Amino acid sequence: MISHISGILENIDKDSIIIDVNGVGYKIFAPTSLISIIGSLGNKVKVFTVQIVREDSLSLYGFISKEEKNLFNALLSVSGIGPKSAMTLISVMPPDKLVAAITHGDVDLISSAPGVGKKTAQRVVVELKDKISKAYGINPSEMAKEIGDEGVVSDAISALVTLGYSSREARDVLLKLDLSKTLSVEDVIKIALKNLA
Repeated sequence: MISHISGILENIDKDSIIIDVNGVGYKIFAPTSLISIIGSLGNKVKVFTVQIVREDSLSLYGFISKEEKNLFNALLSVSGIGPKSAMTLISVMPPDKLVAAITHGDVDLISSAPGVGKKTAQRVVVELKDKISKAYGINPSEMAKEIGDEGVVSDAISALVTLGYSSREARDVLLKLDLSKTLSVEDVIKIALKNLA
């Protein structure tokens, strides 16, 4: 198993890169998040990888971070999701947004990715919601016991993630807030944003 590859960036295509490691060029399929920031040809780069072995092929998939790599592996565990569909989901949505969509059961957002239908999106939610929630420390119902209404907490986390904050940042700031009185989602978000600033 190849965990990561470090070498010289030799080529960039729309869905893959080639990294030269001591004279051997490794073609690595990559999400747009990696391709858009990988840098210039000739630069030394490090990419976290997942190796997929099939009867007729051996493929490498590369990621910016271990978080993206772990999310890709989690998606592969869902029946009906192969490497291409998993890569499409990661390319269309940043990891935090995808994690929020899964933990909040946002089937419409997940199915908006090309090649991912409603049934597949539902399977992603059903099979990964608990795993992802535990891995990322997100549990709206537990947070609701501590700070208030589950719907408000869930909506506030989704909104903060959409604004660019990580799921962990959103969760942490909401846990710090005193939300003992009933507040609207908008009020919770305003208070959270003040605390994040």
